Amino acid sequence: MCGRYIIDDSDDIQDIKNIFEKLKQYHSDTVEFHHVKRGEIFPNDMAPVIIPEKGERIDVLPMRWGIRRQNLDLVINARSEGIYQKRMFRESIEARRCIIPSNGFFEWAKQENKKEKYLIKPSYASTLYFAGIYEKLPDPKFPGDDQVRFVIITREAKGLIRSLHSRMPVVVDRKDMLKWLNCDIESADEFFTDPRIPEYTFTNLSRVG
Repeated sequence: MCGRYIIDDSDDIQDIKNIFEKLKQYHSDTVEFHHVKRGEIFPNDMAPVIIPEKGERIDVLPMRWGIRRQNLDLVINARSEGIYQKRMFRESIEARRCIIPSNGFFEWAKQENKKEKYLIKPSYASTLYFAGIYEKLPDPKFPGDDQVRFVIITREAKGLIRSLHSRMPVVVDRKDMLKWLNCDIESADEFFTDPRIPEYTFTNLSRVG
């Protein structure tokens, strides 16, 4: 986890609709804006990401999912355990935290020599907010330009998710967004060790239709 997630800006999902409207308001003149995806988000796709602004405000930026290592592997997740010690993430967890809005994520279960795809959605809200970090990196296609890329932070799975995968995303409550984006290192640990077991619904997409 997390290998793919979903983002839906339908009229009945107001939080996501507002995020896309803010993205359009401030970034519609960028190339990145026109590559932002909706629906199922894959690694290396462009997606809306929430970052802090001055004061008690937030901004929404288009970013690509995944940071490339020197060996060109695409890293899409960061384990919360040891994140402060890992050179690749150490500076970003201290200074460049972000939140990735979604409506759910996907996992696959092995059933009788085949994989079945599950959509996991919160049972308590229409929107999930994943804790993440981001990085500005040189764009290999356009020297002198930067790419802004993010990864999703994961933790050990709790509850029914363990039947599908040993990891799950670190989720930030809507009311705690600014706290995650702006808090000190000690407070950030609270999100990684939250003892609550998340309440999710599981839809087996392999059997739908």
